[in-house]
Amino acid sequence: MSKVPISEEQAQQMMSRQQAQQAQQEQYLEQKENLLRAYVSSEGRERLKRIEQVKAERAQQVEMYIIQAVQQGKMQPPVNDDMVREILGKLAGQEGEGKSNITIVRKRNADDDW
Repeated sequence: MSKVPISEEQAQQMMSRQQAQQAQQEQYLEQKENLLRAYVSSEGRERLKRIEQVKAERAQQVEMYIIQAVQQGKMQPPVNDDMVREILGKLAGQEGEGKSNITIVRKRNADDDW
């Protein structure tokens, strides 16, 4: 199989698309940080940063939960450390509901003691 070379124009279009996506991503992150600064107390933000170091996905879930809950009027800012922990527990409980437990049973040989 031979590779088809891309033209300079195509390369520029790809670069401009990538730059636009990167700019959009940066704008989204900046907006999210501004909302979190407005909605979450300093202690709550510290906890979110610590969670992010261990489980980035979990921290993002909690951040999005907080933003949506405040915007929908379900939660009043500032969200403190205790509320962040409560949300963590709630999300962990929801995650655990869908998981099943696996039990491993070892085969026994005739010479094993029961």
